[in-house]
Amino acid sequence: MNGIQEVTPGLGWREHYGDVGAFALAFPAGFQLEGTDRPGLAHFTEHMLMAPRDEHAYPYAQLEGLGCLLEAQTRRDHMIVAVSGPQPHLLQAIEMLIAHLVDPKRQSGTALQQAEIIHNEVLYKTRLAPWADTWRWCIPAPGAGIGVDHDPILAPALDGSAVYEDTWPEFAANHVRLERCSAAVVADSRLVSPDAVDSVLGPRTLPDPLAATLREEPTRIPCHEPTIGPNPLAAGDRSEIVLPVQANDLCGQSAALVAAKLVATAVAMVGNDFPAKVQYGLFDEWFSEQAPTVITVSLSAACDVTELEQQIPALLRTITDPHSLTQAITQLSDEWAARTKSPSTCARSMAWMLLGNRLGAPFAQLDPHLVERNVSAATVLRGL
Repeated sequence: MNGIQEVTPGLGWREHYGDVGAFALAFPAGFQLEGTDRPGLAHFTEHMLMAPRDEHAYPYAQLEGLGCLLEAQTRRDHMIVAVSGPQPHLLQAIEMLIAHLVDPKRQSGTALQQAEIIHNEVLYKTRLAPWADTWRWCIPAPGAGIGVDHDPILAPALDGSAVYEDTWPEFAANHVRLERCSAAVVADSRLVSPDAVDSVLGPRTLPDPLAATLREEPTRIPCHEPTIGPNPLAAGDRSEIVLPVQANDLCGQSAALVAAKLVATAVAMVGNDFPAKVQYGLFDEWFSEQAPTVITVSLSAACDVTELEQQIPALLRTITDPHSLTQAITQLSDEWAARTKSPSTCARSMAWMLLGNRLGAPFAQLDPHLVERNVSAATVLRGL
């Protein structure tokens, strides 16, 4: 995320001279605002906002006519809407998107149609097999078994056939408001100027209640003593190492990623194998507002798990030396730069980070002691 700046309050910018630019809006309209009696309302609102207002105001088709792509996602604490496309048309696309978002009028029958789309979407995304490498196991808590690491991205779906046709406009009016959003642009300022984008957005200041909510003390995940050795409950037909994410904030997630990279390197040393694969959450998304409880390091079939269990306790005490730590941080920083290389992913990440006052280089303020705590809690889980 090098080269980014907050050009005006709530508007992030990254200068980009390529053919394609991107724009993203992040609203505080996630799952946590729904209330337990309204599961799926935020996701439903996202779908309704993206739906056509009438036969002449169809955002996907209109933006495609400009060569642009529209994307939208709902998460635990926010909703993101993004558009990317040719830079000469990007400002027009931004104006078109803003005009659509501020008009809640939708066609008759849209609610039922979007509910069916959501239902099919959730069924497709949750069709996971136990042997697939897209599920995670948690570290066993004292006196308890191992449970599946739940990822909130998919949930909750609409509750049965409920449709919030009459409720979503109020939810949108309260939470999907331009003055409450953060925005990010990745573009050439000679083609799309910050002043022009700021003019389209209008005056915006993140209100104090929102800032307090997003800057609250991060959730701390209880640490368990490492349990190196065979475990009666195992992750399907493969073995792996799991490391707890000790805190859900940016620093905690960064430390857990570095710890996993160090452990993967140590596993390669023991098994004389290539570095093991590090898997971060259900969809391998870095720096989400709701971090997974564990990061896993997969062990290859050629790995001698018995030997690893014997040697890894000693390795874990030595792999956090300054040189190894610097090397891991450099590797992950390069990977993060690659993950945010496209204008679209960069704009979405920037908008989300601005919304929670998290803007900056993820690994810049890394706490070595937190890395050591994560490494020391690494646990080997044997496959069946």
